Amino acid sequence: MSSVPGEQIFIGLTTAALCGAGLYWEVWSLTETRKGRKLVNIFGTNNALWVIRGLLTAGIIFGLSLAAGIVNPVQW
Repeated sequence: MSSVPGEQIFIGLTTAALCGAGLYWEVWSLTETRKGRKLVNIFGTNNALWVIRGLLTAGIIFGLSLAAGIVNPVQW
């Protein structure tokens, strides 16, 4: 079993941290950004909150999986 490269750990942890910050600012992002307002127009306020929470939670899980070596980047 090989060790996880440092840059893969960095990218994974950065992705997880940015998604975590997005969860902290979820209401602001829905009200103050163009894409957030579009989500609200499509899904309604309560459902848009759950959509953004789900997407950001998936991003956290992906980032941590990348940092742990569970998910590996595509090798060209």
